[in-house]
Amino acid sequence: MDTSVHDGWADVIDSALAQLVDDAGLDVAFGARVQPDGQRLVITRLRGARTAVLRNLVVLNGTGLGGKAMALGRPVTVTDYARADGISHQYDLPVAREGLHAMLAVPLLTEGRVSGVCYAALRQRLDLGERAQRLAVAVARRAEERLAAGLRARQTQPAPVDTRLRDTHRDLGSLLARIHDPAVRAELEGIRHRMLAETEGADQPQAARSQAARRPAALSQREQEALRCAALGLANTEIAELMGLSPGTVKAYLRSVMRKLGSRNRMEAVNTARTMGYRL
Repeated sequence: MDTSVHDGWADVIDSALAQLVDDAGLDVAFGARVQPDGQRLVITRLRGARTAVLRNLVVLNGTGLGGKAMALGRPVTVTDYARADGISHQYDLPVAREGLHAMLAVPLLTEGRVSGVCYAALRQRLDLGERAQRLAVAVARRAEERLAAGLRARQTQPAPVDTRLRDTHRDLGSLLARIHDPAVRAELEGIRHRMLAETEGADQPQAARSQAARRPAALSQREQEALRCAALGLANTEIAELMGLSPGTVKAYLRSVMRKLGSRNRMEAVNTARTMGYRL
């Protein structure tokens, strides 16, 4: 039984893979999850694949590119997988059948431990380049944030107000990963966040809601994403490409962030958000 579908892992990874392929322009992306024994990864989520050879592939800790990233706890990249030094080559056959050459593996950390690996690859023998690597790492870091938030939510076990509404919210998140039109995706994202705000607000007692109303306005998920990218030093055009939005929309998000946080510029907003507990 694939528990990743039920605990939200699949939704988070599918969204990350969609950004890597559809927004960042990489040929293939796939996600592997660390198994309970902590000694192996299993690739279960794919985007852009032409074959099924990588699906359910087991990667042992320390082996291949993903296993090495898992063991080291940091990104690992190669220009030509089959000829690369520094990695073992027991997975060359499935990689070759999928036609992959340049590849990057970024570990996903949850509570200080590697919980999975995001891969991104090209079908050419090319250097992925610093920009593509930065974007891939930024995508992985946002996936980590979402996974951590999901874990915290499950640990606190809040009593759901409306299970059907929450299920719809989850299903809408899965649908978003398959929407290619940036305008449609942005509109659906706004609906999804309004749904989340309603369910979270209803779960709080009246006293807590009154106290929250006196605090600075909370940042939406998309505002957090834009600010997180800004914290990495990305320009508005790069943030727009990564998020599937127009530069003008990104600029509007960052202006909204600065207004909510009372900040004069984006870096001041980054620092303010961090003091408020946002992980950027």
